[in-house]
Amino acid sequence: MTKIIPLYPTSIKLKINLENMPFPIYRKVVIPADITMSELHLIIQVAMGWEDCHLFQFSDKKERPKITAQRKMEGDDFWGSPHGDTYDADELFLLEFLEHTDGKTFWYWYDFGDDWWHKISIQKVTQKDLDGFDGDTPLCTEATGLCPPEDCGGPWGFAQLEEAINEPKHPEYKNYREWLGIKGKKKIDFENVSIEAINNNLDLLWNAWIDEEGDE
Repeated sequence: MTKIIPLYPTSIKLKINLENMPFPIYRKVVIPADITMSELHLIIQVAMGWEDCHLFQFSDKKERPKITAQRKMEGDDFWGSPHGDTYDADELFLLEFLEHTDGKTFWYWYDFGDDWWHKISIQKVTQKDLDGFDGDTPLCTEATGLCPPEDCGGPWGFAQLEEAINEPKHPEYKNYREWLGIKGKKKIDFENVSIEAINNNLDLLWNAWIDEEGDE
């Protein structure tokens, strides 16, 4: 059986699927292999459409993980896991983390209050992927479903929002639209995702990293 990840990869393809949604929400991205878990966190934030407002954690399994990675912050009451070993995401590289997984899937948990769980699947990098990937800048190759707004109450809260936001007769219609700053009666198309916009934002993120490294 052919391994998805070669022995010395220069690029890795991931499918990032947001779990327990009322409709499919996922992104497929090709990324450089030599990044840290903190850098992967930022790539996921940009690709999905999150705003990096909350804590996060990577793990090899959703339940009873053997390894977790999160950003170490002073006074962080959520640091560590009761199961397995916890590493600083700023210092742990993606390839090091993957050595402790089954090589097929791992998990990204964002916002410990709303509980946004993302199942990340490792996929085979195709020639078409390589034709579009420059070897450095993360590339989104496929995107489905709009990302939920921050602080909307997790999967259950988002399901309620999605049900009400386009239905004028719903009792929460006005409240949700005012909260999101939506004026008029324009309907929200939850399937309308722009890969071009995602890649423009990934390009901005990557160039910002390059500029920071150049200033050091």
